[in-house]
Amino acid sequence: MAFILYRFSDGHYEEIEVTEEFAAEYAGMEHREYLVNRKETRRHQSLDKSMEHGFDVADPKVNIFEQVERRLRTEQLHKAIAALSPEQQILLRQVYFECIPQKEIAEREGVSTVAIHNRLERILARLKKSLESDR
Repeated sequence: MAFILYRFSDGHYEEIEVTEEFAAEYAGMEHREYLVNRKETRRHQSLDKSMEHGFDVADPKVNIFEQVERRLRTEQLHKAIAALSPEQQILLRQVYFECIPQKEIAEREGVSTVAIHNRLERILARLKKSLESDR
């Protein structure tokens, strides 16, 4: 009798006692599988394996300059927003990120909707001016 290390479908391994004939056949199957895998990896290398080693394939459809420009504009916008007062930042977040209607914000603050609209206009004008001066 011989023992083989068998891998179950759930991933755990167990040593199993088998006949000598079965152990020899199993060893042959394992060796053939090893050779097939080796042959396949010699012919080509998978994209995942390449990326693990730090190699990446450039996508010809992607315009790197546009990506860099977009990232720079985003950084400029974040800097411009950071330069606003905390109240102005809160108002921008409420209107554009939390999608709270201007009417609801006005009711909370006890002012008219026109006052909130005018504040937003001033904030946007300041951001626009700040972004234009950074160019």
